[in-house]
Amino acid sequence: MKRLILLTLLALFVLSTVKLPAAISAYAFGDYYFVLKHHAVDAANTKLYEDLNGFWLRRIYLTYDADISDKLKARARLEMNSDGKFSTTAATISSFVKDAYVSYQFLPLHSLTVGIQEHLSFANIEKFYGYRHVEKTALDLYKIRDSRDFGLSVKGNFDAAKKFGYTVMLGNNSSYRQETNKQKALNARLTYTPTPNWMFEVYADMIQVDAAKKDTLLSAFAGFQGDWGRIGVNYLTKTLKETNKADVDYSLIQAFAVAKMGKKFEALVRYDQTFDPQPSGQDSYLIIEKGYKTSFFMAGLGWNIHPKFQIMPNVKLVSYEENNGKKPGSDTYFNVTFYYQF
Repeated sequence: MKRLILLTLLALFVLSTVKLPAAISAYAFGDYYFVLKHHAVDAANTKLYEDLNGFWLRRIYLTYDADISDKLKARARLEMNSDGKFSTTAATISSFVKDAYVSYQFLPLHSLTVGIQEHLSFANIEKFYGYRHVEKTALDLYKIRDSRDFGLSVKGNFDAAKKFGYTVMLGNNSSYRQETNKQKALNARLTYTPTPNWMFEVYADMIQVDAAKKDTLLSAFAGFQGDWGRIGVNYLTKTLKETNKADVDYSLIQAFAVAKMGKKFEALVRYDQTFDPQPSGQDSYLIIEKGYKTSFFMAGLGWNIHPKFQIMPNVKLVSYEENNGKKPGSDTYFNVTFYYQF
């Protein structure tokens, strides 16, 4: 009887996998970190962060992708992360739903997606960059836009060769959290890939933050890749308009290069320059003060021990420009970043 039950369960499992093709995947990344130099001090002029070091898991992702039919697909993804605060209070790893959406292909080259999904602003740039596990791209790092939003999007291509693509999305502008107001965000993205080597993208959005605030963003990206590696440049400019207040402008440029060095190694170099003071700054894994123009430099050497496991020692430097007679000192971080899929 037990054998019959087991065989029945096994048969149901096999049938379910045939009817509902699905895949479970996971990956994680973290660092050994050492704050070599940091300008922040307390009231007694004691360094707050300098010489802090340790290990942390920054992210763990568990993803379930299912092909409900040949035209209907769904994804559910959980994220687990540490808060990344340089604090004397230990925090546990927390978890939440990162992705939860269903996508319907209503025409051969066009699909509609509803749910918590990738934000259009930097998703393609991040994939081309390829080193999110070492550091976020500029739009994400400086908290200009979130990585996710809950909304409805339409995506497709204008040509059969899929060289000209588009995506339009109407979202809550609440990231993976629930909506808290009636305002919405309208995002649009155009991509052009004339050959497998080139990628061009233009992105724009308009966010009604609240009844008095409107935030607009325009971003342009160009990337080139080959057997030797890849390079990319991203320029963005945004304006925050608020009733009875002066406009707040913000712009920056980000450039990166990845050079392959044989089968096992590759080098990464990146430089960001902001042309206006940081509106939000950063306080997780890397501390960047708001209110100043900043320069960010990063260099690392990746060792691909296995196609699913990489270690990359890297150095990050943050420097500031003077603003209203004040100029924070520069900061230096040394990390050994590890990334693995399982």
